[in-house]
Amino acid sequence: MNSMKIKYKLFIAFITISIFSLLFILVNTWLFKKRDDISQQLNILEETQMLSLEEYKLQQEFFLHESNNLEFYKTGESLILNKHRKVAKKIIKNINNLMNSEETRLLFEANFLSSLAIEQNNYCNIFEEVVKEIKIKGFKDFGIEGEMRNFAHALMEIKGLDQAKILMLRRHEKDFIIRKETSYTVQFNSVINNLKSEVKNNSKLSTFQKIKLDSIINGYALAFIKLVNSNNNLIGSDNKSGLIFKLSNQHNAIIDSIAKNKFKAASQMNNIFKNLLLTAIFVILSIFTLAFIFSYRLASEVSKPIENLNSYINKFVESKFTIVTLIDEKKSNDEISILSNNFFKMSEEITNHIKFFEEKVKERTSEINKQNLEITYQKVKIHDQYKELFIKNLSLEKQQLLILEKNKDITDSILYAQRIQKAMMPSRAKLRTIVPNGFIFFQPRDIVSGDFYFTIEKDEKVFFGIADCTGHGVPGAFLSIIGNNALNKAINEFDLANPAEILNKVNDLVENSINNHDESVINDGMDIALCVLDKTRRILEYSGANIPLWIISEEEDVELELMDDNVSFATANKSQLHLKEFKPNKQPIGHYYYRQPFTNHIIHLKKNDKLYISSDGFADQFGGAKNKKFKNNQLRNLLLNIQFLNMDEQKQHIKEVIKNWKGANEQVDDITMLGIQV
Repeated sequence: MNSMKIKYKLFIAFITISIFSLLFILVNTWLFKKRDDISQQLNILEETQMLSLEEYKLQQEFFLHESNNLEFYKTGESLILNKHRKVAKKIIKNINNLMNSEETRLLFEANFLSSLAIEQNNYCNIFEEVVKEIKIKGFKDFGIEGEMRNFAHALMEIKGLDQAKILMLRRHEKDFIIRKETSYTVQFNSVINNLKSEVKNNSKLSTFQKIKLDSIINGYALAFIKLVNSNNNLIGSDNKSGLIFKLSNQHNAIIDSIAKNKFKAASQMNNIFKNLLLTAIFVILSIFTLAFIFSYRLASEVSKPIENLNSYINKFVESKFTIVTLIDEKKSNDEISILSNNFFKMSEEITNHIKFFEEKVKERTSEINKQNLEITYQKVKIHDQYKELFIKNLSLEKQQLLILEKNKDITDSILYAQRIQKAMMPSRAKLRTIVPNGFIFFQPRDIVSGDFYFTIEKDEKVFFGIADCTGHGVPGAFLSIIGNNALNKAINEFDLANPAEILNKVNDLVENSINNHDESVINDGMDIALCVLDKTRRILEYSGANIPLWIISEEEDVELELMDDNVSFATANKSQLHLKEFKPNKQPIGHYYYRQPFTNHIIHLKKNDKLYISSDGFADQFGGAKNKKFKNNQLRNLLLNIQFLNMDEQKQHIKEVIKNWKGANEQVDDITMLGIQV
């Protein structure tokens, strides 16, 4: 067999297989075209389904975000609403495209697309109606909520009304908006009726004022009724009633209809795929049969020279590429003979190259052995360095364990100091016994505190106050013990009852305690507010070192007997409440170059007067939106605003306020506040 004969046979086999392949391509092209047309319609339907889901998602985002967005009520414009409308238009466009296609008769049920278009239009109409009702309901300054807010503000501006009831109306209004429970409407109407009775029975109001107030209250109540009806009857929710519930059902109907017809279209596509598969199997089997026949004939003619060539290759490999012999074949010009001759030439070149590379390998082996010796030396050196580092690491671990043990000992000591400091100050139960209607808010910055509070009952009088020592933590705690001991000595051993005299004596005792072991002067000291209350006569004596006294009264004409003019009246006026500030001496307890005797204030109190003293830790705390200090002005306004609460509730409210103000900031100082109601 020569080379030309093999070429011709291969060419005949190629032509035959090509004809069968072309037939296969033509048939499958038609079937694929049909499947693609149906797939295109199915893709449009699937896109419509995804757009419907996106439309529902945008609807939920609108209810969640835009219903509480002031900019939406102000301008009437919304990015979410515009996007929702664009998606709705795209859905209608897709439905129209499907209706204009001839393939829809094979895919979908009769009247499916026209019904789907009607359902989609109904959905859009219901959604626009919900948007309209939400605008009517409004938010804050807009709509029904804005109308209610205006009525509430009008009531707050009227003097003589119970502001707590108006605040309660706002609270019931907000609770209903958030929770939509009808119980809040009952509570709202109850407060409205109480306000009407209060206006009717108020003899200080003129007839005209009563008519005006009654009109405002009725307007507020009517606006609340409109809000209730809007939420319950019109807008509703997605799982109860109203337009939103109807909107949710309409969307579910659209999705269900699309899903049902998608199933039919998918079944049609599966049938076409089955036909494609059967055709492909038939043609492939035919091509495989022809290829087998031609391959068998060609293999029988070329197998012998290939076997000879393979035998030579095996011998050449077994000899490790060293034996080169001519193949015992007759000279011919076919492809296999040419391949055999070329392989013989290649084997000769391989043998020569192997000999050359063997010499090179010997040279490289010698070099590698030298390098291995060098590497071994480096490994030994690295191992010695590792041992040295390991020994140093063990030493560091021992030192770390020693430090941890010492830290634990120090922490345990500080915790024990905390127990001592707590034992030094009166317990909450004892404070409740001496002053039944009061609170102490004590929040140290560290484990132990530089602030402390004290209460002593002696000879029908109550001695109470707070102190803020220099610094905080352990140094402040040591000073607090010195200060507390000095107070107890001045009151119990020296038998002093005048707050100014007590502070003068405490100053002497503290200076002697911290400056009697060294020639250098220690400038540490403490700020303090000391009060002596005669509960029977309601007479309060106060003296302070940098800590003022605040008294909140329900009347302005409080009788005062003062040794100087160190009294300032707060300008804030909340529901007939007045805050008076009694200024301390601007000097601390401890070393001070310009020392003056402390001032004694004598104050006649009335029933229900409230007394407050606070260290500067509250006012100096950084926080809020601008990360600034709380300051005393804001603290005084806070105290005025919580007078409708009892003392225990005031303490809890103050605790929440400073917690929210501080936020993620660290506490800058110890905080102590004492409040007492006479």
